[in-house]
Formats: sequence, C-alpha cells, structure tokens
Amino acid sequence: MKQLLIVVLCFLALNARCQDKATDVKELKVYGRDGKFVTGKVIVNRTKTTKLLLLKSIQKKDTSNNYITTFYLGNKETTAVAGVLILMKFSKPVIAVMPSFTAAFNNVNALAEDHLTYIFKANPLNRDPGSAVVISFAIKSKDKITTEISGLDGVLP
Repeated sequence: MKQLLIVVLCFLALNARCQDKATDVKELKVYGRDGKFVTGKVIVNRTKTTKLLLLKSIQKKDTSNNYITTFYLGNKETTAVAGVLILMKFSKPVIAVMPSFTAAFNNVNALAEDHLTYIFKANPLNRDPGSAVVISFAIKSKDKITTEISGLDGVLP
C-alpha cells in the first residue's frame, strides 16, 4: 500500500511540474491600428529573458501595392541589449526583411529559402541616445501577413 501511495505522489508531483513548464510559454497577440486585424503574435518564453519588448507595429501598403509590416523593438533602459536571438515565422512568403539598428556586432540575419522564416542574432545591440527603440524590422510582402515572433519578453501596453 505504501508503494502505491508513493507512486501516486510521484505522479502528482510530475504532473504539477509539467503544468509549470507549460505556463513558461505565453502567446500575446499584436493588433494593427484598427484594433481588429492581428498583425502578429509574440511568443514569450519566461525562462529566457531578453529585455526586448515589442513597442509598436505598423502594416501599410506602399505605392507598388506591396505590404510593409514594421515592428519596433526596444525597452525603457539605456544600456545595450546583449544576447539577441529573434525568430520570425510568417503566414505567407515575404519578399524581404530589412533590420534597422544603430550598431550590431557578430550579427546574423537570414531569410530562409522558402521565405517563411527569418532569424536575427546579434550581440550586443546599442540604441540611439534618447530612443527606446533598439531595432526595427521592415518586412515587405505581396499579401497581408501575420508574423509570429519568438525571442522577446513581451509587448509594451
């Protein structure tokens, strides 16, 4: 009987631990200017902090009928952001992803061959003095896209 009780307690402890790990990842929706259209999702892994937040996103059509979706990332600190690893997954293929930042050393930015995934890695990222924005990404596409972004700590309200 004791062995059965021990097995049940171990199972309950393991189950509780698995539920804690499941809540370490959080999904936040990002809405466009109208508050109706979802332009993206931010996947937050609470066990890995980056000190980067999504500050603002804009999606608009340019003169050649392409959509430009811009994500502004940053925080309210004044120091450089180290250990940046951002992964973007797109709902439809994109034409190009153009990062904009002041200075980055040892950076990697690559759009996958299928144009559905983009990875950006840099260490460290400095900001312009007096600016909350550390980096922005302008994404050019033929259609409206939804972008899933991993590697951020959240969305600035």
